[in-house]
Amino acid sequence: MKKLNLDMPATEQIEINGEIFGVNMSDIDIINKCADLSVKYADLKKDDINSIKSAVNNIIGLIDDILGEGATVRISKGRPVNIVTAYNWLTSVCKAIYEGQDEYIENKYE
Repeated sequence: MKKLNLDMPATEQIEINGEIFGVNMSDIDIINKCADLSVKYADLKKDDINSIKSAVNNIIGLIDDILGEGATVRISKGRPVNIVTAYNWLTSVCKAIYEGQDEYIENKYE
C-alpha cells in the first residue's frame, strides 16, 4: 500500500482594524456562497422588508462564517451595522482574501 502525506497549509489570517481573524473558509467556498447570495437577492426590492432582513442576516452570517463566530460584532465594536456597511465589509473581506490568493499564485509560479 502506498502512503501519502499531503501538506496542510496554515489557516490564512487577515487583519481588520488591528484585529487578526482566521479565514475559516476556502476561497472556493467563499466564491460559491457570495454567488449564491447574489443570485438569491438579485431582485431585492426596497419595500420587501422580509427579504431585506434575510439579506442582512445572510451577509452578517457569511462574514461570521468566513472570519469566525462574532466577527461582525468584534469589527463593529458592538455597534449596530446597517446593510450597506455589512455589504461593503463582505466585499472588502472577499477582495482581500482573493488578492492574497493572487499574490501567492504570482509568487509561486512566476
